[in-house]
Amino acid sequence: MNGLSLLVLLAVAQAPAIEVQTLSERQLQGTLESLTANSVILKTSSGQETVPTTDILQIRSDSTTSTPVVESIHVRLVDDSLLKVRTFLSSGTTVTVAHPQLGELRIPATSVSSVRFAAADSKVETEWNQLIERAPKKDMIAIQKGEVLDHLDGIVGSMNDATLQFQLDGDDLAVKREKIFGLIYSKRESSARKTVAQLELTSGDRLSARQIEWNGTKWQVRLVTGLELGVAPESLKVIDYSISKFTYLSDLEPRGMKHTPFFPDFSDFHVFAYRRDKDFEGNRISLGHKTYAKGLAIHSKTAMKYRLGGDYRRFQAAMGIGDEINRGNVNVIIKADEKIVFNGSVKVGENSTQSARRPSPQFLDIDVTGVVELEIVVDYGSDEIDIGDRLYLANARLVR
Repeated sequence: MNGLSLLVLLAVAQAPAIEVQTLSERQLQGTLESLTANSVILKTSSGQETVPTTDILQIRSDSTTSTPVVESIHVRLVDDSLLKVRTFLSSGTTVTVAHPQLGELRIPATSVSSVRFAAADSKVETEWNQLIERAPKKDMIAIQKGEVLDHLDGIVGSMNDATLQFQLDGDDLAVKREKIFGLIYSKRESSARKTVAQLELTSGDRLSARQIEWNGTKWQVRLVTGLELGVAPESLKVIDYSISKFTYLSDLEPRGMKHTPFFPDFSDFHVFAYRRDKDFEGNRISLGHKTYAKGLAIHSKTAMKYRLGGDYRRFQAAMGIGDEINRGNVNVIIKADEKIVFNGSVKVGENSTQSARRPSPQFLDIDVTGVVELEIVVDYGSDEIDIGDRLYLANARLVR
């Protein structure tokens, strides 16, 4: 066997097996031949398939390898990338980390949003996330005291294996590293919206990518922050392109929400509070005997408003009364900047049963180009009561 033949065999052996899920609900399985900014080419059992990246939702690797998470240092970047690393050092302007799969990385300090050095239980994790969400005007050091986190505001400087240089009220302090739970850097502009796709590694890391290509042996990834990485095929779990194509409504906080109970004296709203990605029993949303991982469950009479900011083109959802009940009757009004774009009834007959034929879910596909505010009103139906009024908007999403 000559050298060229050996190289060809090695290239074939290294080509990863993948599954491609598309916007048009196709699922293709095969061996990756090429991935560029424009398309993915894979070899399937029926021949070669070329899929434009504009039609790709996910590329999933068939790798079953999982990397035990032993790295306790979590580095979060301003583009929402999450790196689980073994070491963390900082000169004040440049951060150097050692990653078990990606090797040594040098990252501009201005690209780092936060660093967590210690593992946390659920209570401390909640406090840590609350600190991150504050978007502080100054850098912060978080220090764990028992089951709570305390923090100091100042300026974070260089950090070695033993100490952190920290400026507090004009005084320069050397803080022992072992006492630090985490660092939160002062408010920095998020660049996450520039993400083309998000990669999930087998180790649980998350990479927000601006560009992804397959070079024949590795995934070549350029993060939104500009950091360039080479990801081995066995380290990749998923490439999710959906983040650049649409946003699920259940991932957004409503700008306004009002529930009007059927009986005015019965104001215990939590019974009929809208649910995200679950039905009213806490299970997956089910419509037309199909379950959905994403969506909203809304009980009459509820009005919800979402700020779109003119960033989307379409609002899409499968709409119907939940499969788990036999009776429901609502009227749905959808407004785009106060203009009614949908007004219709959704119901299941009073005499219907689980085995009886019931209306198929309606598919909504509404033009929201340039719309700043979307309002959804779920009102009582023609029966003018609220029995069984469980409207589900499955896979409710805003398409860019």
